[in-house]
Amino acid sequence: MKAALTLLATLALAAGEGVGHNQVLNFPTGDNTANFVRFEPDFEELSAFSVCAWLRKTTSDETRYWFSYAVSGSDNEIILGENDASTVIFYIRNSKLSTDAGAWPINVWTHVCATWDASTGAVIFVNGEVAASEEGFKAGTTITAGGSLVLGQEQDSVGGRFDASQSYQGDVYNVNMWNYALSEEEVDFLFSSGRCGYDETEDDPLIPYAVIFGQEPQGNAQFVDGSCMDLEDPSVGKVLRFPPQSDISLSNFVRFTADFGVDALTSLSLCTWYFKSFSDTSRYAFSYAVPGDDNAIILGESSNVLGFWLRRSRYLTSKVLEQQTWYHICATWSSESGISAYVDGELVGSAAKGIDDTIPSGGVMTIGQEQDSLGGNFDVNQAFAGSIYNMNFFNGALNEEEVAAIYAEGTFCEMIPEQFWTDERVAISYKTISNMVVSGNAVFESGEESWRHGAMHCAKVDIDSDGHNDECWQIQEGKRIKDKSSVGNVIVMDLETAQAACFATQTCRALSCEQKDDGLKCEMKSSFNRVKKSGKHTSYTYVC
Repeated sequence: MKAALTLLATLALAAGEGVGHNQVLNFPTGDNTANFVRFEPDFEELSAFSVCAWLRKTTSDETRYWFSYAVSGSDNEIILGENDASTVIFYIRNSKLSTDAGAWPINVWTHVCATWDASTGAVIFVNGEVAASEEGFKAGTTITAGGSLVLGQEQDSVGGRFDASQSYQGDVYNVNMWNYALSEEEVDFLFSSGRCGYDETEDDPLIPYAVIFGQEPQGNAQFVDGSCMDLEDPSVGKVLRFPPQSDISLSNFVRFTADFGVDALTSLSLCTWYFKSFSDTSRYAFSYAVPGDDNAIILGESSNVLGFWLRRSRYLTSKVLEQQTWYHICATWSSESGISAYVDGELVGSAAKGIDDTIPSGGVMTIGQEQDSLGGNFDVNQAFAGSIYNMNFFNGALNEEEVAAIYAEGTFCEMIPEQFWTDERVAISYKTISNMVVSGNAVFESGEESWRHGAMHCAKVDIDSDGHNDECWQIQEGKRIKDKSSVGNVIVMDLETAQAACFATQTCRALSCEQKDDGLKCEMKSSFNRVKKSGKHTSYTYVC
């Protein structure tokens, strides 16, 4: 799944201002009736509602329920869970709507939303997409107030009569209930913001996760620390940004001596979030050089595809990476099996390269430039333009499951799973990298600055300014802006990308674009007072 996070802002954990963030409600394995959370929600009669949550179940059998709301005379007022294995089931007053099998996998974080409106019907969303719907579902019905809400069990009477074979086992996180049916756009935004991100809807939840977090779990149910990044970690949300292609320089880099903790590695992995702002075909984000081999490790692009070099052995995938889009990239190597490359959690290629090689410790790591000698001799035509985030170097070759766990379904703000630390798999962490001195015009930035350049907001900080609005662009056909106010050029494949790049600079207010053989070339301008006729150009001004 492509992590298209460009200019997506995440603001505050739904109506909770961060209360309960990264606190996962865990229901342990084993059939039981003792593990649950129960309380009486305070709301009036409802003719519409929505319930959304992140779920990771550990059972593969059928008939398990994680959400149950019961009132006198109707113990199945609202139920959410699964009836047939791997389905999502949604009950309102004994009437059910169900997805097809396979919608809800085991041991995978899955975002589930159920919405209902008495005037329109019901919808089940799984990972931001409609998985089942029915018009007129329970039309004219209302949800009775004054009932009992239980998480982890299904009520067969108000507040009790649980069935151990129906008990939910697994994790529940960020459960929220609204008193209206969320739109498709709102549900997609909640999902796209990621499990560890901060998000908001048009209206605050009727029951926010902060309220659920304030309840006392029963039995062995408990709130536990999740795998989202520690908000006290100074590297969280701290994006390493290099100037765009128009401002590329040999002086922009991060460089340091690498200590792997051993004399030499026979296997390794390099994983990072990667965002490029260049249009040419060969640039490199990472370089590791040792005496006698300036190409010990390289990660970047050559001939317009993702590539990985190890001990001068080159492996090029067939994967083309678009500009202005975040990708999660992992490159792994073992002296026994060779190189594998992953993009967004999926294998994109492998090759028997670097067999029987070793990588010595103590060399020079450089981010943003490619070394042609130990620690230097950079080439401006190979310098990186774009952003890097959460780059970590591992002292072993990760397998597909481990890469998928780090990618975490595209959750930009997720930390490396704890097990990698306890097993001492991390050789060089992003926290270490983020403390390095930056050279030239490269910069570590977070908060609003990183968001404006396309990154996710990982910290509990409000954004002061509105985000990019594509409706704010005014078109001037056959015109070219001639102000002496250039803030650079960008060559892209489409106008939308150019407009996003302009907005991200914070100083660009206008574009003059013409179609070239290699793409759309746009001049970025900070003002638009002087405009002249041009048969080749179309100009766009941002007026909001």
